[in-house]
Amino acid sequence: MSDDGISRATGERESRPSRVCQGPCQARRLMALELQRSLAFMSQLLQDVRLSLRRMRREAAFTLVIITTLALAIGATTAVFSAVYQVLLRPLPYRAPEQLVTLYQSTPQRERLGVSLQSLQAWRERAFAFQGLEGLSIRDITLAGDGESERVRAGRATAGLFSLLGVRPLLGQDFHADMNANGLLLSHALWQRRFGGRPDVVGQALMVDDQLHTVVGVLPAGFRFAPDVEAWKPLVLSAEESAGGVWLRVVGRLREGVSAEQARTELTALGAALVREPGFTEEPAGVRLVPLHTQVVEGSQERLWLLAGVVALVLLVACANVANLLLARASAREREVSVRAALGAGRGRLVRQFLVESGMLALVGGAAGLVLAMWGMDLLRALMPPQFVDAEALRLQPNVLGIALVLSVVTSLLFGLVPALRVSRADARGALGGLRGGAGATRGEGGRVVLVVAQVALALIPLVGAGLMLRTLHALSAVPLGFNPQGVTVVDLSLPSARYRDEAVQRALFSSVLERVRALPGVTSAGMASTVPLWGRNGLAPVLLPGEPASQADSRELVHFRTTSDGYFNTLGIPLKEGRAIEAWDGAGTAPVVVVNETFARRYFPGRSAVGQRVQLVLDGESFREIVGVVGDVQHNSLDAPPASEAFVPMGQLWGLHMLLTVRASQDAAALAPVLREQLRAVAPELPRAPVRSLESVVDASLGHTEVLGSLLVALAVLGLVLAGVGLYGVLSYSVSQRTRELGIRMALGATGQHLVWRVVGQGLRMAVAGVVLGIGGAAVLARSLSSVLYGVSAFDVVTFAAVPALLAAVALLASWLPARRVTRVPPHEALRSDD
Repeated sequence: MSDDGISRATGERESRPSRVCQGPCQARRLMALELQRSLAFMSQLLQDVRLSLRRMRREAAFTLVIITTLALAIGATTAVFSAVYQVLLRPLPYRAPEQLVTLYQSTPQRERLGVSLQSLQAWRERAFAFQGLEGLSIRDITLAGDGESERVRAGRATAGLFSLLGVRPLLGQDFHADMNANGLLLSHALWQRRFGGRPDVVGQALMVDDQLHTVVGVLPAGFRFAPDVEAWKPLVLSAEESAGGVWLRVVGRLREGVSAEQARTELTALGAALVREPGFTEEPAGVRLVPLHTQVVEGSQERLWLLAGVVALVLLVACANVANLLLARASAREREVSVRAALGAGRGRLVRQFLVESGMLALVGGAAGLVLAMWGMDLLRALMPPQFVDAEALRLQPNVLGIALVLSVVTSLLFGLVPALRVSRADARGALGGLRGGAGATRGEGGRVVLVVAQVALALIPLVGAGLMLRTLHALSAVPLGFNPQGVTVVDLSLPSARYRDEAVQRALFSSVLERVRALPGVTSAGMASTVPLWGRNGLAPVLLPGEPASQADSRELVHFRTTSDGYFNTLGIPLKEGRAIEAWDGAGTAPVVVVNETFARRYFPGRSAVGQRVQLVLDGESFREIVGVVGDVQHNSLDAPPASEAFVPMGQLWGLHMLLTVRASQDAAALAPVLREQLRAVAPELPRAPVRSLESVVDASLGHTEVLGSLLVALAVLGLVLAGVGLYGVLSYSVSQRTRELGIRMALGATGQHLVWRVVGQGLRMAVAGVVLGIGGAAVLARSLSSVLYGVSAFDVVTFAAVPALLAAVALLASWLPARRVTRVPPHEALRSDD
């Protein structure tokens, strides 16, 4: 066979397997190759994880600082922003909540008044801007049956309220137009607490204010339309009640395409037409519409956004701190990376190692942050007063947690990637040469300095806010109360209206209670009043002087009036300034009298004695009363408002079903409570269990909003300060370690240790000063936004704006001195030999 033939035959034999492997065989080879690569990658990844874990254990201090920083920042951010989302951003849990509005009547003196039943009925019949209008009112009721009687907060609502909101009962049925006033809807909380969540509660008969009611349903767990309301009754529109005052809260649903302003214009025009119609008994009044969401959040919106802004600043400080620490460590590892590169490690492998280390730190820090966030939500629920937010509705929000985790991971990976790319490009010969103070030592130092300056600037802002709030709390604590709360116990008494309609029966019961309580051992004095200072309950009435027309009362600010018994002023320690106090003989059969405070006397009788003058509280059946005494002013409404004009009417001449028993005794409220309840049961066994509180706790609760905001601001500010201090310390510590050779040369040339220490300290102080200069503008913005909650201190308080930079300078001094003192401990000959 010729050579060509042999070649062709051989070629055919050699090419045959190749043709066969071009199909499934080639695919299997490719799959095997991919599997081999994946296994190799996983093996290398596991090796990177093991190396990272080993380094985390070896560098325990560094690891702990990073994880703690991330955990605190993520935990605080997630907790606060979860509260912000839950209260401010989450849509209300009703059908088409953007269409819901709350309606008020208004006068030149008061922007928000309730609505009368007469106006509500007219609006329902003639207003076309609304799909529906429903009314409600809130008051306390006595609930009895299936256990001990108790006072609960209850709402009366017109039949269509729940369907207007789009809320269906969990059990039973909603109110309907044909239902009488004796139906009862239970809140989910009351159903669980009092009835153990039993489904057979529907149809059960209960006594409400001594009248038989039937449970018709149970509302779902998420329904919290009115704070603290645990039961709902039908509000039946009667002609008798229609003639009453403006006591209804009205909720409406706008029609599609109708704005709140269009609806207000229509109701204003309708009101002007109604006052001209015969049979319409109301005075002209304006109309105000407030979106329901605004109504719900307006009490807490400003404070929560402030907290959100501050915690965002703290998160940025934490991210800058983590970035700085990672950059510093990466710079310190340049020689190590160069050695590994010289031994054959690829750039991709080196970068991946840095990313694995950063990612593991971020994940561990995020997991710890999740635990702290759950604890933080528990803390917020415990701290937040009911008026601030609905604490029961606060829940950890997964979307907020996810954003915080992503931010922390991105921060860690980003600032792990940047140094990884830089050191992976490092010149092996320069790094192996071990030259200190060269390019390898100084590279990236400018970026770290910028991050530290940013940390100081960001930390300054919450520190100023915390300082202003501390100054406010100090000023509020120094406000003269006008009474002495120490040793005073307050018992909340409510009489069932059906059984105690007769005033003689009311007088006999309250007199008997006072007599028995005053006879108890350790009781110094006792009295009764319709309300006490800072309790949050007020009676308001216009005032007329003799000879004035009735219209004069409408142009005056309303006066706060209280019904009190004898012994009340003595029990609370309210000083008598002129005349006499209310006495036991000031009863129904005696001349009508009144005691006023100093503000009342100065306002209505300037330059002369108020005692002996006559005034009229414009209330139903009220005549002119003689002023028999003047007492000192007290902080009745709040500590940050000036005292209002007050009038005290004898309990014997103006009775009520709801009174507060005040007792001054040697025992505290906890020890006195069972004794007082025993005396109440002896007089009237049918009374519900009476809440008992110390007056000191009432005063403390009045500071709830300010104390919570101040406490959280201080906590966040301290966290930001610590993080900024750690960042400053880390940068200077790294700088000193990298400049050991340089500083040794300076010492060998005659520089003293003190000179070198101050050289390092000066570097830290310069960074702190730069941060203060940059952050002062942001601090001014925060201070201005806090102005509405400040008291006794201006938003730009000189003391605060001077003390905070001084505090930051002190922290910078300490953070600089700690690494600087190491310079003096290294002998010059060792520093000169230092080559890392």
